[in-house]
Amino acid sequence: IFDCPVDLFFVLDTSESVALRVKPFGDLVAQVKTFTNQFIDKLTDRYYRCDRNLVWNAGALHYSDEVVLIKGLDRMPAGRDDLKRRVSAVDYIGKGTYTDCAIKRGIEELLIRGSHQKENKYLIVVTDGHPLEGYKEPCGGLEDAANEAKHLGIKVFSIAISPDHLEPRLSVIATDNNYRRNFTATSLVQSPVDTESTIETIIDMIVSIPLLFPAIARGPTSLLSIPAHCRGVFGLAGLKELLKCLYCVCYFRKTMWNKW
Repeated sequence: IFDCPVDLFFVLDTSESVALRVKPFGDLVAQVKTFTNQFIDKLTDRYYRCDRNLVWNAGALHYSDEVVLIKGLDRMPAGRDDLKRRVSAVDYIGKGTYTDCAIKRGIEELLIRGSHQKENKYLIVVTDGHPLEGYKEPCGGLEDAANEAKHLGIKVFSIAISPDHLEPRLSVIATDNNYRRNFTATSLVQSPVDTESTIETIIDMIVSIPLLFPAIARGPTSLLSIPAHCRGVFGLAGLKELLKCLYCVCYFRKTMWNKW
């Protein structure tokens, strides 16, 4: 069985706009930590056909006007308890918001400590998006950081810390609209949000065949790009099985071709 590693790095906003937005102060930061640890609990090995085993490497940082490494990438589930303990111990910084610096540090951690599979690297950026204007970003700006991730093939999920998040900046962070959607890490009594759904949707996106094995997608697009009207004919479950079988065929052909 071959391991197919996925590198996942959390970038957590603990700035003033998050820590002091609602009372009791620090409550949103506590929710972000809970969200992150719930996410980490979901990172379990998964077997795929054709002798492929998905394994996770995870790490995290938090930031305000400085970037603090919580823990570098480590293999899950062996490093799960230590990573969760370190996340739980985070105390908010509560100052300015250098999201551009934090994203670039996350990129660095993925490249230095991650696996050689550059297609399977992801950032989970959890922020409220503040500030919008009149604030200097010392590491080239948010758009520059997002473009660097795209250039390196790193996919970036943008997760809101609500309420009053800045959607335009969250959209800049995300690789595209599919990586933003309405993902949210916090929930208030007056406006409850299903944060568990955010976690499940993101993991499902990562472990799906086209994302986990992007090299296949560069082959005959008709095999993996299923038109919307076909989904109603085959059903979602049937399509998932079809994609798995197609992957096995493509993997076999690629393997045999390399041997020849």
